[in-house]
Amino acid sequence: MPNLTWFYFHVGLALIIIVTDYNGTLEPALNKFEQSIGLYTPPDTIDSTPPYYIEPIESDSIELNILNQTTYTNKQ
Repeated sequence: MPNLTWFYFHVGLALIIIVTDYNGTLEPALNKFEQSIGLYTPPDTIDSTPPYYIEPIESDSIELNILNQTTYTNKQ
């Protein structure tokens, strides 16, 4: 019979991770652990809006719709 110690260890660890994530305590626990070993980096406070915005080109989509409609009507 094979040794199933590692299997049960991984199953138990996965269950612990799933339950703590569901309860919302996984992220604070990991942050605290990272702080204790010196690996913690605070979340970014950078504005998440992109530096530029390119509006969609509607002429291409209109031309494509017209092309699709003419192709569809020609097939009937």
